[in-house]
Parts: sequence; structure tokens; C-alpha cells
Amino acid sequence: MNGLNLSASKIDKYFEELSQNNEAISTADQFITNTLTQALASSDLDRLLALIPYIETGDGSLAYKHLGELRRILRILHIISLEHKYQRHLFSVGCSDRKSLLDKYMLSLFSFRRLLFQLSQASMEEASLCLRQNMLSVFAVYTITQDDLIIPNDILYERIINLYSDFWNTGDIQLLLSLISSQRGTRHE
Repeated sequence: MNGLNLSASKIDKYFEELSQNNEAISTADQFITNTLTQALASSDLDRLLALIPYIETGDGSLAYKHLGELRRILRILHIISLEHKYQRHLFSVGCSDRKSLLDKYMLSLFSFRRLLFQLSQASMEEASLCLRQNMLSVFAVYTITQDDLIIPNDILYERIINLYSDFWNTGDIQLLLSLISSQRGTRHE
């Protein structure tokens, strides 16, 4: 019974904090949305990536703590940061605002899940088509498959590599295999 009281206390504290900071959270969320739209419209990568520290440690951190959607936004920004650093195809290509970034992320996630669960041949073909139409970097594939309630296996990665074999070079494939291998090593520790 004591554990229930502790959980209820945490929940009450969470909602109290949310209520007290509602305006600041809303303001930060609106700033993030506006910045995403403006940065994507003008292809201003520096402005886009400046949102990372804003969300992690700046005024946006409170919004990040309370708005689950911002966790995906931050993942997407980290993906774009890696892609930019290593001069890969950017996840943001074809995206014009927050909604389109999240839609691309969610479509990719659901496509990976379809490939993983192999519900039907038609479902797998549809997922493959979606992924081919939305070319993803190794960083995007790895981040989405590792960080969003999906438990990838070798068959899924093999399918993904086959899908992107015309798009990725040998180094990209080796990088993905290395990332997968290192993740498995940390899970067993």
C-alpha cells in the first residue's frame, strides 16, 4: 500500500508542476514549433540545431519534461546533427514543419514495425515502399529502431540493409552493423 501512496504522490507532484508551469511550457513549445517551421523553410540548419541545447538545458527543458512529443523532436534533431556532421542525407529533407518531421518519423517507425512483425506480404511491401520513398540515413535507422519501443532483430536489419543497398555505401552498412553490435554489447553488461 505504501508504494501506491508514493506513486500517487509523484503523480500529484507532476500535475501540480505542470499546472504551475503551464504558461512557460506552452511558450517554449510554441517557440520550438515556430523555430522548426522557420528553420526548415529557410534551410537554416544552424537555427534548427540550436534547438538541441534549448530543449536539453535551456528554456525548453521544462516543456521537454512534460511534453512527450518533444522527446521525438529531440531525437530527430540529434539524427539531423549526426547526418550534418558526417555529411549524410538529412532526415529533414522534404519536411516543412514540426508535423511533417513527426509524420516522417512515425511513418518510418511504423514501417520498421511492419517489417519486424511480418503481418502479411502486402503489409511488408507497403512498409518497404514507404521506406524507399523516405530515404533514411544509418543514423536515422539506428536511432528510430533503438529508441522507440521496438525490439529489432537481425532479420529486420537485414531487410533494412537490402532496402537501402542502392542508397547506402559500404561504409554506411558497416557503420550500422557496428552500431548494432555495440548496442548489443551494452545490453548484455
